[in-house]
Amino acid sequence: MGEVAVGARVIALVFQAGPLFCAFPLDEVVETMRPLRTRPLAGTPPYVRGLTILRGTPSPVVDVTRLLTGEIAEIERYIAVRAGRGVVACATGPVLGVQDIETEPTEGPSAALTGVVSRALIAGVGRIGTDPLVLLRGIRAVPDEVWEAAAGPEAAA
Repeated sequence: MGEVAVGARVIALVFQAGPLFCAFPLDEVVETMRPLRTRPLAGTPPYVRGLTILRGTPSPVVDVTRLLTGEIAEIERYIAVRAGRGVVACATGPVLGVQDIETEPTEGPSAALTGVVSRALIAGVGRIGTDPLVLLRGIRAVPDEVWEAAAGPEAAA
């Protein structure tokens, strides 16, 4: 996905990540599923839950709540999204469905929200009812070592 224009409307998959409402642009989403068996990887950041098998391919699993807030929350769904080097399974709370959302600049009042979340992850800020909604710009927080583990021992050598 390209950059989301300020004030643009985006069709997005909305979900909860702990206390936050979040969304991925629909063109980045591959599928949603129940949480799959995930094997931990030692030496990775706390938000990397490990590896799982998506459609026969080892894929990193990122805990979105832990990535965005540092908190631990119940995992209810995996959302597979396209990332730079492959598909990443994002562990989330409940998926709330596809919605047309309007994004706002990440400056001004929304800056307080982005102060706790890396600006590299946020494409825009919208609303769901009276709560803020974080539109993510894809998951780019998967370390190279995790991608190498997902590719297998030949790639790590």
